[in-house]
Amino acid sequence: MRTMVSAAPTRPDNEIGHYFDPSSGCQVIVARPAEHPQLWTDYLDGARASYRGHGVEDVLDYDRVVDGRSTALFFAAVSQQGQVVGGMRAQGPYLMSNQAQALEEWAGRRGSRQLRREIAMRIPAGIVEMKTGWVADDVARRSELTAALARFFIHALTLLRARYAMCTVAAHAVNRWQSTGGVVSTKVAPVAYPDERYRTRLMLWDKQTYPQLAAAEQLPLLMVEAAQLVGSQAAPPILSPLAA
Repeated sequence: MRTMVSAAPTRPDNEIGHYFDPSSGCQVIVARPAEHPQLWTDYLDGARASYRGHGVEDVLDYDRVVDGRSTALFFAAVSQQGQVVGGMRAQGPYLMSNQAQALEEWAGRRGSRQLRREIAMRIPAGIVEMKTGWVADDVARRSELTAALARFFIHALTLLRARYAMCTVAAHAVNRWQSTGGVVSTKVAPVAYPDERYRTRLMLWDKQTYPQLAAAEQLPLLMVEAAQLVGSQAAPPILSPLAA
């Protein structure tokens, strides 16, 4: 890992913004892949190692995402030792429902038509898809960092100026993402993806309702991080590569 975090309060030219999460002890950097290529590489390499360790490396679809073109922005959690120990990326806001990668997980199976409708109806207000979330297995304060990842959904909505976020989640991970107001869709049937070991669900976030649904301990952290993000920003509005 070669990425080092600057302690300067101003935003470096290759960042969208950054903030410090004292609960996990990590600095979170938000960037576009093309503008922070080494951080992007470190983030994807960590994701690939994590997914491989859990036997689901194919889900990453590394060859398709490595060029960064489908990613509007990504979050990288950097430890005090300067290592990327977790992160997540965002696609969108979408202009058409068929841009959503989630459709491939339901392709040809029950729930695919409803999934397409759920996405299409949210496009006018803006919908982003969160992908490739991971946390290193051996990182200190792993549960706190996982909770920090759940907050990425809300920060992505603000940065990409969208009302809705979506992701596909294995059933065992649903509780983690519900902590910031994520809701499991009751209209889209779960699917066995990537294989029969998993039941993957569609989850949705709504910028207008998440404060009423989020866990009480997440809300003040979201506010503090959002303030840091605003303070670190000195960039024009973000334009998604999928909306440009």
